[in-house]
Amino acid sequence: MSAPDALPAPASRHALALLRFPDARTDWVVVTVATLAPGVALDVGRIAALHRAVPLIGARLDGETWQPGAAPEVIEVDGEPLGHPELDRAFDLTAEAPLRLVLGAGGTRLGVVGHHAAFDGLALVAIVDALTGGPLPSPVASPPPGEPGSKRPLLERLARPADRVAPTIGIWPGDAYVTRTIQVAGPGVTGQLAAAAVGAVAAHNAAAEAPLRKVGITVAVGGPAGVGNVASYRRIDVAPTDDVAGAVRAALVSTEEPGEQVSAPKALMAALAPVVERFSDTILLSNLGRHRVGGIERLDFFPVARGRSAVCFASAAIEGGETTFTLRARDLSPGDARRLLDDAVARLGA
Repeated sequence: MSAPDALPAPASRHALALLRFPDARTDWVVVTVATLAPGVALDVGRIAALHRAVPLIGARLDGETWQPGAAPEVIEVDGEPLGHPELDRAFDLTAEAPLRLVLGAGGTRLGVVGHHAAFDGLALVAIVDALTGGPLPSPVASPPPGEPGSKRPLLERLARPADRVAPTIGIWPGDAYVTRTIQVAGPGVTGQLAAAAVGAVAAHNAAAEAPLRKVGITVAVGGPAGVGNVASYRRIDVAPTDDVAGAVRAALVSTEEPGEQVSAPKALMAALAPVVERFSDTILLSNLGRHRVGGIERLDFFPVARGRSAVCFASAAIEGGETTFTLRARDLSPGDARRLLDDAVARLGA
């Protein structure tokens, strides 16, 4: 493919896996909201410099090719960006950049939001750093694919889907966002987070008298440093009583990639539309790890909530600042979302 610092350029294999994904309900909007450190302000002049360094932040999508375009402008809102309609509205990639900047709470809270075909979570952290006084990042292209994983787990999900997180009765106009500050240490942090989340989901489903026998988890895996979408993931199925942390640790050392990231043929992806939700996870988990971003105190990170469950947990830590544990849910009430995350936090502490 073309170098990622030169446009026009074809969409990468990671981007195509999302652009061709047969799920019309998913907008693929990844959300981060940063709390700026005292005395730090968004440097609007850095947007132009970032655009020169990473043209993708202003690109427009023509079919499956990124074309050059103008950088995004800052959207200023009153109050907290989380929950504001501008923060997570769907992108029109043909007419707007795949990056959105939303500044609120008197200039102290900065939403850096990306379309997942263009940016992964680590890319958004690098953009936050660049806009608050850190170094300008470099573009990054998809590395060569690893070996495609076995199709057996997908066939098993087709026959017997993973159980979903029990939804709240009713129709909810937008995603629920919840964030908490945590303290977590020791080896296998990602596994600890997953085990706490599964325990909380099991209790939630038991209270709703909904089954939870097969728990499907997608665990995000970061790619090379830089700005782009190069993240991968591992997909595991466990029972709630299994050693969830151990299963996550084993999955993270695997070099196999999901087949749809290795290759996503248009015809095949379209043919899967009637059954795509049978492959869905119970939860998605993403641990961004610990980062040195001098201009911020805290980062609230929310991956895409999709599929039958549409529930994702995530964590991000800032050196010298806070570590967050977040939940984003499409089909839970704000109250149920809060209770679910609070239970996971309590289990993590225990």
